[in-house]
Amino acid sequence: MSPSSKDDSMLMRQKLIHYKSELKNFENQMRQLERALDREKENALFWKNKHAEAYSVNDKDAELEELEKELYQLKNEHSEQAIIIESLKERISRKQPIIEEKVIEKIIEKPVEKIVEKQVKVEVDRFQATDIISYFQHSVLLPTPDEEEMMILGNAVVTNQTSKSLVSPIICLKVKPHENVSLTGKVIDEKEIEDSTIPSSALQWQYAHPKWREKIKQDGEYWIRPTRSAQLAPNQPMRFESFQLLIPKELNSSFVIVEGYFYSEEWKQGIPFLNKIVLTLPTEE
Repeated sequence: MSPSSKDDSMLMRQKLIHYKSELKNFENQMRQLERALDREKENALFWKNKHAEAYSVNDKDAELEELEKELYQLKNEHSEQAIIIESLKERISRKQPIIEEKVIEKIIEKPVEKIVEKQVKVEVDRFQATDIISYFQHSVLLPTPDEEEMMILGNAVVTNQTSKSLVSPIICLKVKPHENVSLTGKVIDEKEIEDSTIPSSALQWQYAHPKWREKIKQDGEYWIRPTRSAQLAPNQPMRFESFQLLIPKELNSSFVIVEGYFYSEEWKQGIPFLNKIVLTLPTEE
Protein backbone atom coordinates (compact mmCIF):
# COMPACT_ATOMS: atom_id res chain seq x y z
CA MET A 1 0.00 0.00 0.00
CA SER A 2 1.38 3.42 -0.95
CA PRO A 3 1.91 6.19 1.65
CA SER A 4 -1.07 8.11 0.27
CA SER A 5 -3.32 5.05 0.62
CA LYS A 6 -2.14 4.51 4.20
CA ASP A 7 -2.81 8.18 4.96
CA ASP A 8 -6.30 7.97 3.42
CA SER A 9 -7.11 4.85 5.39
CA MET A 10 -5.79 6.35 8.64
CA LEU A 11 -7.76 9.55 8.01
CA MET A 12 -10.95 7.58 7.45
CA ARG A 13 -10.40 5.60 10.65
CA GLN A 14 -9.79 8.83 12.56
CA LYS A 15 -13.04 10.20 11.15
CA LEU A 16 -14.82 7.02 12.17
CA ILE A 17 -13.50 7.34 15.74
CA HIS A 18 -14.58 11.00 15.80
CA TYR A 19 -18.09 10.24 14.57
CA LYS A 20 -18.43 7.36 17.04
CA SER A 21 -17.49 9.75 19.83
CA GLU A 22 -19.99 12.32 18.56
CA LEU A 23 -22.65 9.62 18.32
CA LYS A 24 -21.98 8.61 21.92
CA ASN A 25 -22.30 12.23 23.03
CA PHE A 26 -25.61 12.57 21.21
CA GLU A 27 -26.89 9.39 22.85
CA ASN A 28 -25.91 10.69 26.31
CA GLN A 29 -27.56 14.05 25.62
CA MET A 30 -30.70 12.31 24.38
CA ARG A 31 -30.89 10.19 27.53
CA GLN A 32 -30.42 13.27 29.73
CA LEU A 33 -33.09 15.17 27.83
CA GLU A 34 -35.49 12.25 27.99
CA ARG A 35 -35.01 12.04 31.76
CA ALA A 36 -35.45 15.80 32.11
CA LEU A 37 -38.54 15.67 29.92
CA ASP A 38 -40.06 12.90 32.04
CA ARG A 39 -39.37 14.90 35.22
CA GLU A 40 -40.93 18.03 33.79
CA LYS A 41 -43.99 16.09 32.67
CA GLU A 42 -44.38 14.62 36.16
CA ASN A 43 -43.97 18.07 37.76
CA ALA A 44 -46.45 19.66 35.38
CA LEU A 45 -48.99 16.91 36.00
CA PHE A 46 -48.49 17.21 39.78
CA TRP A 47 -49.09 20.97 39.81
CA LYS A 48 -52.03 20.69 37.45
CA ASN A 49 -53.72 18.23 39.79
CA LYS A 50 -52.76 19.91 43.07
CA HIS A 51 -53.18 23.58 42.21
CA ALA A 52 -55.33 23.57 39.09
CA GLU A 53 -56.83 26.97 39.82
CA ALA A 54 -54.05 28.73 41.71
CA TYR A 55 -51.05 27.74 39.59
CA SER A 56 -50.54 28.55 35.93
CA VAL A 57 -48.77 25.85 33.97
CA ASN A 58 -48.15 27.96 30.88
CA ASP A 59 -44.46 28.28 31.72
CA LYS A 60 -44.19 24.54 32.29
CA ASP A 61 -45.92 23.81 28.98
CA ALA A 62 -43.55 26.16 27.16
CA GLU A 63 -40.55 24.51 28.81
CA LEU A 64 -41.86 21.07 27.87
CA GLU A 65 -42.31 22.19 24.27
CA GLU A 66 -38.74 23.49 24.11
CA LEU A 67 -37.40 20.23 25.57
CA GLU A 68 -39.37 18.20 23.03
CA LYS A 69 -38.02 20.32 20.18
CA GLU A 70 -34.44 19.93 21.43
CA LEU A 71 -34.90 16.18 21.85
CA TYR A 72 -36.32 15.88 18.34
CA GLN A 73 -33.37 17.84 16.92
CA LEU A 74 -30.88 15.60 18.73
CA LYS A 75 -32.60 12.48 17.40
CA ASN A 76 -32.24 13.82 13.85
CA GLU A 77 -28.55 14.60 14.40
CA HIS A 78 -28.08 11.18 16.00
CA SER A 79 -29.61 9.55 12.91
CA GLU A 80 -27.35 11.53 10.55
CA GLN A 81 -24.22 10.63 12.54
CA ALA A 82 -25.21 6.94 12.44
CA ILE A 83 -25.61 7.09 8.65
CA ILE A 84 -22.20 8.72 8.23
CA ILE A 85 -20.57 6.08 10.46
CA GLU A 86 -22.15 3.21 8.50
CA SER A 87 -20.96 4.78 5.25
CA LEU A 88 -17.40 5.12 6.61
CA LYS A 89 -17.43 1.52 7.85
CA GLU A 90 -18.48 0.29 4.42
CA ARG A 91 -15.82 2.34 2.69
CA ILE A 92 -13.11 1.09 5.06
CA SER A 93 -14.20 -2.54 4.63
CA ARG A 94 -14.01 -2.39 0.84
CA LYS A 95 -11.20 0.18 0.57
CA GLN A 96 -8.78 -0.81 -2.24
CA PRO A 97 -5.25 0.49 -2.20
CA ILE A 98 -4.13 2.74 -5.01
CA ILE A 99 -1.28 0.33 -5.58
CA GLU A 100 -2.96 -2.88 -6.65
CA GLU A 101 0.16 -4.83 -7.40
CA LYS A 102 3.86 -4.55 -6.73
CA VAL A 103 6.12 -6.03 -9.36
CA ILE A 104 9.62 -6.40 -7.99
CA GLU A 105 12.45 -6.40 -10.43
CA LYS A 106 15.92 -7.19 -9.26
CA ILE A 107 18.45 -5.12 -11.10
CA ILE A 108 22.06 -6.04 -10.53
CA GLU A 109 24.46 -3.17 -10.85
CA LYS A 110 28.03 -4.13 -11.51
CA PRO A 111 30.52 -4.19 -9.95
CA VAL A 112 28.74 -3.51 -6.63
CA GLU A 113 25.92 -5.92 -7.47
CA LYS A 114 23.44 -3.89 -5.43
CA ILE A 115 19.82 -5.09 -5.52
CA VAL A 116 17.35 -2.34 -6.39
CA GLU A 117 13.58 -2.80 -5.98
CA LYS A 118 11.45 -1.24 -8.67
CA GLN A 119 7.71 -0.73 -8.12
CA VAL A 120 5.24 -0.67 -10.97
CA LYS A 121 2.08 1.21 -10.04
CA VAL A 122 -1.23 -0.03 -11.37
CA GLU A 123 -4.09 2.45 -10.96
CA VAL A 124 -7.36 1.02 -9.64
CA ASP A 125 -10.41 1.66 -11.80
CA ARG A 126 -13.19 2.38 -9.30
CA PHE A 127 -16.64 2.60 -10.83
CA GLN A 128 -19.31 0.99 -8.67
CA ALA A 129 -22.66 2.25 -7.42
CA THR A 130 -21.34 2.10 -3.86
CA ASP A 131 -18.67 4.66 -4.82
CA ILE A 132 -21.38 7.29 -5.31
CA ILE A 133 -22.30 8.58 -1.83
CA SER A 134 -25.70 10.35 -1.69
CA TYR A 135 -27.53 11.39 1.47
CA PHE A 136 -29.82 13.95 3.14
CA GLN A 137 -29.04 16.42 5.91
CA HIS A 138 -32.15 17.94 7.46
CA SER A 139 -33.75 19.66 10.44
CA VAL A 140 -37.42 19.88 11.47
CA LEU A 141 -38.92 23.18 12.60
CA LEU A 142 -42.04 22.55 14.67
CA PRO A 143 -44.82 25.14 14.28
CA THR A 144 -45.90 27.54 16.98
CA PRO A 145 -49.59 27.56 18.00
CA ASP A 146 -50.15 30.49 15.60
CA GLU A 147 -48.52 28.81 12.59
CA GLU A 148 -50.41 26.60 10.15
CA GLU A 149 -47.40 24.72 8.73
CA MET A 150 -44.35 22.88 9.95
CA MET A 151 -41.13 23.03 7.96
CA ILE A 152 -38.26 20.70 7.08
CA LEU A 153 -34.99 22.38 6.05
CA GLY A 154 -32.67 20.10 4.12
CA ASN A 155 -29.61 19.57 1.95
CA ALA A 156 -29.18 16.84 -0.66
CA VAL A 157 -25.50 15.87 -1.03
CA VAL A 158 -23.92 13.67 -3.72
CA THR A 159 -20.18 12.86 -3.79
CA ASN A 160 -18.54 11.10 -6.74
CA GLN A 161 -15.92 8.72 -5.33
CA THR A 162 -15.42 6.83 -8.58
CA SER A 163 -12.34 7.31 -10.74
CA LYS A 164 -14.31 8.87 -13.63
CA SER A 165 -16.40 11.96 -14.25
CA LEU A 166 -20.17 11.42 -14.29
CA VAL A 167 -21.97 13.01 -17.24
CA SER A 168 -25.29 14.88 -16.90
CA PRO A 169 -25.83 14.43 -13.14
CA ILE A 170 -29.48 14.64 -12.03
CA ILE A 171 -31.18 14.44 -8.62
CA CYS A 172 -34.76 13.26 -8.14
CA LEU A 173 -36.53 14.06 -4.85
CA LYS A 174 -39.77 12.13 -4.34
CA VAL A 175 -42.25 13.35 -1.70
CA LYS A 176 -44.92 11.04 -0.25
CA PRO A 177 -47.72 11.92 0.14
CA HIS A 178 -47.39 14.85 -2.27
CA GLU A 179 -50.90 16.27 -1.90
CA ASN A 180 -50.82 19.58 0.02
CA VAL A 181 -47.06 19.17 0.67
CA SER A 182 -44.76 21.54 -1.22
CA LEU A 183 -40.99 21.49 -1.73
CA THR A 184 -39.24 24.74 -2.62
CA GLY A 185 -35.62 25.67 -3.24
CA LYS A 186 -33.22 27.61 -5.45
CA VAL A 187 -34.47 26.02 -8.69
CA ILE A 188 -35.50 27.79 -11.90
CA ASP A 189 -37.16 26.71 -15.15
CA GLU A 190 -34.71 26.49 -18.07
CA LYS A 191 -36.91 28.83 -20.14
CA GLU A 192 -36.71 31.50 -17.45
CA ILE A 193 -32.90 31.54 -17.08
CA GLU A 194 -32.25 34.16 -19.79
CA ASP A 195 -35.04 36.44 -18.53
CA SER A 196 -34.12 36.09 -14.87
CA THR A 197 -32.86 39.15 -13.00
CA ILE A 198 -30.97 36.89 -10.57
CA PRO A 199 -27.16 36.91 -11.12
CA SER A 200 -26.04 33.90 -13.14
CA SER A 201 -23.61 32.95 -10.36
CA ALA A 202 -26.60 32.42 -8.05
CA LEU A 203 -28.49 30.18 -10.48
CA GLN A 204 -27.24 26.77 -9.43
CA TRP A 205 -30.16 24.42 -10.18
CA GLN A 206 -32.82 24.06 -12.87
CA TYR A 207 -35.65 21.62 -13.49
CA ALA A 208 -34.46 18.63 -15.51
CA HIS A 209 -37.85 17.30 -16.69
CA PRO A 210 -39.58 19.15 -19.58
CA LYS A 211 -42.97 18.64 -17.87
CA TRP A 212 -41.72 19.24 -14.36
CA ARG A 213 -44.98 20.80 -13.13
CA GLU A 214 -46.92 17.68 -14.11
CA LYS A 215 -44.34 15.40 -12.44
CA ILE A 216 -44.66 17.37 -9.21
CA LYS A 217 -48.46 17.48 -9.32
CA GLN A 218 -49.04 13.85 -10.34
CA ASP A 219 -46.11 11.97 -8.77
CA GLY A 220 -44.59 14.31 -6.19
CA GLU A 221 -41.23 14.06 -8.03
CA TYR A 222 -38.80 16.99 -8.29
CA TRP A 223 -36.20 16.39 -11.05
CA ILE A 224 -33.32 18.90 -10.93
CA ARG A 225 -29.83 19.31 -12.40
CA PRO A 226 -26.95 21.79 -12.02
CA THR A 227 -27.13 24.81 -14.35
CA ARG A 228 -23.39 25.41 -14.76
CA SER A 229 -21.87 21.93 -14.76
CA ALA A 230 -22.53 19.07 -17.16
CA GLN A 231 -20.23 16.68 -15.28
CA LEU A 232 -19.49 15.63 -11.71
CA ALA A 233 -15.73 15.14 -11.41
CA PRO A 234 -14.09 12.42 -9.24
CA ASN A 235 -14.05 13.26 -5.51
CA GLN A 236 -16.24 16.29 -6.17
CA PRO A 237 -19.41 16.91 -4.09
CA MET A 238 -22.66 18.25 -5.49
CA ARG A 239 -25.11 19.98 -3.09
CA PHE A 240 -28.72 21.04 -3.41
CA GLU A 241 -28.79 23.24 -0.35
CA SER A 242 -31.45 24.81 1.86
CA PHE A 243 -34.54 23.31 0.26
CA GLN A 244 -37.75 23.69 2.28
CA LEU A 245 -40.58 21.23 2.72
CA LEU A 246 -43.81 22.83 3.97
CA ILE A 247 -46.28 20.50 5.68
CA PRO A 248 -49.73 21.67 6.83
CA LYS A 249 -50.81 20.81 10.36
CA GLU A 250 -54.04 19.27 9.15
CA LEU A 251 -52.39 16.90 6.67
CA ASN A 252 -54.50 13.82 6.00
CA SER A 253 -51.59 11.46 6.67
CA SER A 254 -49.65 10.15 9.65
CA PHE A 255 -46.27 10.50 7.94
CA VAL A 256 -44.22 12.38 5.33
CA ILE A 257 -41.32 10.73 3.48
CA VAL A 258 -38.75 12.27 1.14
CA GLU A 259 -36.66 9.86 -0.96
CA GLY A 260 -33.66 10.78 -3.08
CA TYR A 261 -32.19 9.23 -6.24
CA PHE A 262 -29.10 10.09 -8.28
CA TYR A 263 -28.94 9.65 -12.07
CA SER A 264 -26.34 10.21 -14.77
CA GLU A 265 -25.57 8.96 -18.27
CA GLU A 266 -23.61 6.11 -16.66
CA TRP A 267 -26.29 5.30 -14.03
CA LYS A 268 -29.60 5.64 -15.87
CA GLN A 269 -31.27 3.13 -13.55
CA GLY A 270 -30.74 5.48 -10.60
CA ILE A 271 -28.92 5.10 -7.28
CA PRO A 272 -30.98 5.63 -4.09
CA PHE A 273 -29.74 7.90 -1.31
CA LEU A 274 -28.28 6.30 1.81
CA ASN A 275 -31.08 7.74 3.95
CA LYS A 276 -34.59 9.15 3.74
CA ILE A 277 -36.31 12.06 5.44
CA VAL A 278 -39.10 10.52 7.52
CA LEU A 279 -41.48 12.61 9.63
CA THR A 280 -44.12 10.89 11.75
CA LEU A 281 -47.12 13.10 12.48
CA PRO A 282 -49.42 12.83 15.50
CA THR A 283 -52.90 11.49 14.82
CA GLU A 284 -56.09 12.33 16.64
CA GLU A 285 -57.49 9.40 18.56
